[in-house]
Amino acid sequence: MIELLVMAPCSTPVRRELLARFSNRYNIVFADRKTPGFEELLANAEVIVGQPHPKALPDATNLRWLQMTWAGVDRYTLREGFPVGQAVLTNASGAYGSIISEYVLAGILAHYRNIPAYLRSQQAALWQDLGREECLEDKTVLVLGTGDIGSNVAKRLQAFGTRAVGVRRSAAPQQYFEAVYSVEQLDELLPEADIVVGCLPNTPSTRGLLNKARLLSMKKEALLVNVGRGSLVVTEHLVEVLQSGHLRGAVLDVVDPEPLPSDHPLWQMQQVMLTPHISGIGYGHNPATEKRVWQICFDNLERYAAGQPLQHVVDLSAGY
Repeated sequence: MIELLVMAPCSTPVRRELLARFSNRYNIVFADRKTPGFEELLANAEVIVGQPHPKALPDATNLRWLQMTWAGVDRYTLREGFPVGQAVLTNASGAYGSIISEYVLAGILAHYRNIPAYLRSQQAALWQDLGREECLEDKTVLVLGTGDIGSNVAKRLQAFGTRAVGVRRSAAPQQYFEAVYSVEQLDELLPEADIVVGCLPNTPSTRGLLNKARLLSMKKEALLVNVGRGSLVVTEHLVEVLQSGHLRGAVLDVVDPEPLPSDHPLWQMQQVMLTPHISGIGYGHNPATEKRVWQICFDNLERYAAGQPLQHVVDLSAGY
């Protein structure tokens, strides 16, 4: 029997399915670090589903595979502790593209139709026309990162008549994008974009990619959306650029640091929509996303038990 430690939150139906499908091949234990005897459970586990703290992993001496229920992997790729060479890391990439891309569209449309300003007028009982609005049709959208999330953003933007251009580590044609360029061409692309959407992971090469010079190179009325990692944007530079009147605004589900301090100026900027890293949350927020996460986990559990190659394997050196 394969020792399986499930640390991720899971509903009663998920627990039942796990037990029904896998209890003949896995000895399944549901626990977290507060569970009595957790250290022994961790040491015995050959497979873990969830996100144990990196500092705990050296104690997982029998670990051969860690299946995350998140898409982002910087918890392990940017910290020491993951047992490289001993265990394989897989994530849930592919589960979050739909829900996060809907958040991106919601943020863009809210900005373009002045919805936050109209909500403020509603709260003040003011019946007033707030003037100019924008339309997505014919806009150029630069999507930084063309993986699951970026591709889903481009796919949905097609219905609005936009021109979606992608940026990735190396240029290559990709579905839903009119063109895809390498990150080395970013400085040529930013001035042409009406909307820039950040979908990149947190890696040394992406940290601070959007600095003051690049933000100022964008169109004065361009909109910035970030749903990847907050480290993509130099926060103090974004504040300076917005305060100067450059950029239409920003939709930020991720920031650096997180959580954002309560006295940070971004909270008070009316041209900023700020949410607490919730665009892709499944547990307790969206059952369809949660179902997709567990489908990925179930598929890999079947593969591991059968000795087949796992899906969604993370390249620890690349950071995603």
